[in-house]
Amino acid sequence: MAPKKGKKITRKDIMTRSIIVLLVITLGFVVNIGTLIKVQIVDGDVFKAYAEKNQLEDKTITAQRGVIYDRNMNVLAQSASVWKVYVNPSNFKDFPQEVTDTAVSTVSKKLAEILDMDEDTVKNKIVNYYDKKYIAVKAKVEKTQRDEVSEFLREYISYKDSAGNAKRVYYSYFIGVEADTKRYYPGGSLASTVLGFTGSDDQGLYGIERTYNNELTGTDGRLIYSNSAMNQNSSVDFESVYDAQQGSSLVLTLDETIQRYLEDALGQCYEDSKCATCYGIVMDVKTGAILAMATKNDFDPNEPSKITDNSILEKLNKIVEAKEKTEETQTARQNQWSNNAIMDLYEPGSVFKVITLSAALEEGEAMDSFYCNGHIQIDDRNYYCHNHSGHGSENLNQGLANSCNPYYITMGQKLGVSRFNKYFEAFGFTEKTGIDLSDETAPVAGVTYHKFDEMTRVNLASCSFGQSFQVNSLQMLTAVNAIANGGKLMKPYLVAKTLDSSGNVIKETEPVVKRQVISESTSQRVLEAMVETVKTGTAKNAYVSGFNVAGKTGTSDNLNPGKEGQYFASFAGVAPANDPEISIIIVVDDPKGATGGGAVAAPVAAEVIENALTYLNVKRNYSDSEKSELNVAVPNFVGNELDAARKQASQKGFTLKIVGEGSKVVSQCPAYGQYIPQNGVVILYTEENSEKVKAKVPDFKDMTVSQAISAATVAGINVKVSGNSLQGAGLRAYRQSVEKGAEVEYGSTVTVYFKTGTGIVDG
Repeated sequence: MAPKKGKKITRKDIMTRSIIVLLVITLGFVVNIGTLIKVQIVDGDVFKAYAEKNQLEDKTITAQRGVIYDRNMNVLAQSASVWKVYVNPSNFKDFPQEVTDTAVSTVSKKLAEILDMDEDTVKNKIVNYYDKKYIAVKAKVEKTQRDEVSEFLREYISYKDSAGNAKRVYYSYFIGVEADTKRYYPGGSLASTVLGFTGSDDQGLYGIERTYNNELTGTDGRLIYSNSAMNQNSSVDFESVYDAQQGSSLVLTLDETIQRYLEDALGQCYEDSKCATCYGIVMDVKTGAILAMATKNDFDPNEPSKITDNSILEKLNKIVEAKEKTEETQTARQNQWSNNAIMDLYEPGSVFKVITLSAALEEGEAMDSFYCNGHIQIDDRNYYCHNHSGHGSENLNQGLANSCNPYYITMGQKLGVSRFNKYFEAFGFTEKTGIDLSDETAPVAGVTYHKFDEMTRVNLASCSFGQSFQVNSLQMLTAVNAIANGGKLMKPYLVAKTLDSSGNVIKETEPVVKRQVISESTSQRVLEAMVETVKTGTAKNAYVSGFNVAGKTGTSDNLNPGKEGQYFASFAGVAPANDPEISIIIVVDDPKGATGGGAVAAPVAAEVIENALTYLNVKRNYSDSEKSELNVAVPNFVGNELDAARKQASQKGFTLKIVGEGSKVVSQCPAYGQYIPQNGVVILYTEENSEKVKAKVPDFKDMTVSQAISAATVAGINVKVSGNSLQGAGLRAYRQSVEKGAEVEYGSTVTVYFKTGTGIVDG
């Protein structure tokens, strides 16, 4: 307050004013000190966190998943380094509007171009999130695109600040690239329904990837670093790195080569039979290890959402309504992802007769003398044999080889409900097999099989030949496998070893015998009957020369809803029967045309058995009748005079073709040591650099063995016969290893696959 005009300012007034000013200053200091105390002490942690948030960057270093190997350490699935491109939307607002607009436009356009994205999609990730410091633009970016982004980050925008000073801002201020991982499956669709696949977050979604997700998933690392807050292009002030730890790796029991054999044979079956699906399993008899497991049609886990079946794609393309198309597409994907070998339920049909026979032998109720008149009456139900006129007198081997329903119904009634169910349970049909996959379908009493306390004589009759209940194919295979290895029911498994990131074994699976189901003597007797079934019975199309295959076919109704009138064709067997190495099951769902297991499934099994046992170096043991039909090795003609070569060929019965004007043989086809049919074709070249003589491959389809050999000789090639050649003229060619019309070198060998259509109906 100003003094009144004319009033004299006294010393006291000055002192009063000085005290007031001092008090105001002191109060200000007290307030400031209090604020400092509050900021630095009371709320210190809060403001420290704010500071660190602005100055520190904390990024995740993604850990790689463990590798999945086959049993020979071939890689089936592995992770590799890729990159993730992201933007920092909040940084775009640090500049004058014209700079911000330029940055948004250029970044959106350039990233869309490099990353194959829509420009508006990239732009929206910036302008809709200006309050965010991190928005991912695209993950799983390959090196080529990463390099293009890195090159772009070296470019900059020039501008002037408010004071007119020239400035520049690099695009690295808005964009970042960080390490990421991507799952690769080198074999493409190989074993895809077993391996499964991972999602965008690297989590296992199906198969082994899902079941063993915890083991395969590694521990992510962290990168923490500080930048100078005011320097847009500063270097890192400090950083701390916590390395990522790779997940454990798995060594599977699958053998990549046997897996390919199985998939190739199933793929041909899928194409030829026009079936809904087909699937199969190959197991190590002695351990229960799964050597191969496949379903067709399948998928490529590198692109799991891509529909692979052209016929399904055609159907989807005809759907107009968007919602329906989306639903059908998802259904198609789910179907191709399914591991039907353990998920699908089916009636085993006549394959199950080996179980009824095992139980009857073990309980002393097997019949070595039976007369089939074509039907049998059980209570109010009349059951017919597939041979309506009857098989007449049959012994035990013939009963199985003929797949005679009245024979097995009679044995089932002799066993009775209680004893039949004792073995039904012992062979594992009331429980999961226990395989180390999470997708196996569980049996349910009263749903998939009859409740024991409610089972009638009529139920028993149908069950005794494999009807009116359902199993999954792995259950059926483990039961047949028990017959093959002396009666021991094995627990099947897929993971043999678990390895740490250094390759050290941290866990190893030991074979598990779940229980002894039947005696070794019963096992041997059933195998003998199964061998006869392959040699002369319904499974003769599973015959492989020299490998003594034992097996049984099945044909059964599809009990699943909406599948009325459809059938399952199947085969289950083991080889070699004298010392079993592998067991196999093939199931074909809804084949078109021929529907029987003997016609559709058995040839698939024969092809896999021959290839697998040859690959495993199992020695062939030929019978005398087989020896008479053996192929012979081509001698070494190279270096011989022509007259000597002709004499040698004549002694072996070979047909020769000479090319050139020379007097000595300089090369030959087939090569020395290769096997060709007796009286096969050999071409000899007598001049270096002679042009190779070509031959055109005939169409062997529906030919007999003799017709095929004759046609091949005329064409100048050799035929390797695959199939039950003991059946003679009853065999017809149904497939060949080289397509008709193809040109091959004269003297080359083409495998022709034969099967019979007679005597293979299994009821």
